[in-house]
Amino acid sequence: MQSNHSTMLSLGYLGLLPFIGSIILVLADKQLFGLSGQQIFIAYSAVILSFLSGILWGTVIGNFQSKFGMASLILSNVFALIAWAALLLGTHYSLAIVLLETGFIAVWIAEKYMSETNNIVIPDGYQTLRNRLTIGVIVMHLILFAL
Repeated sequence: MQSNHSTMLSLGYLGLLPFIGSIILVLADKQLFGLSGQQIFIAYSAVILSFLSGILWGTVIGNFQSKFGMASLILSNVFALIAWAALLLGTHYSLAIVLLETGFIAVWIAEKYMSETNNIVIPDGYQTLRNRLTIGVIVMHLILFAL
């Protein structure tokens, strides 16, 4: 059980590295594989937002009788569509960043609300990890928006 906890922490924090690397690319005005730092940041952000949407979906599957099960299923799809919309914005980077950041905040609030309302047992340290990671991701979106 402890190794799962360590793996969760490690993967969570390592997941911030592509955000940081993308910001470094923007600051250095460099590209990677012909893609700008903004493009890489937005693509990775969309993937992670979709991943978090899947957590809402998975929570409902694990607790099918939950009070807000239908809302969680619908929201999980809305968040995935927000991520997709951000990808479709092309070079409208500022709008994509705001859209993704809004999605991260909304999925964070929704996940926390759903788990508290339905008394869902979450692993020790998960909520602290989610809080730290989400705040970190939000700050990085703000940094990229400001550049």
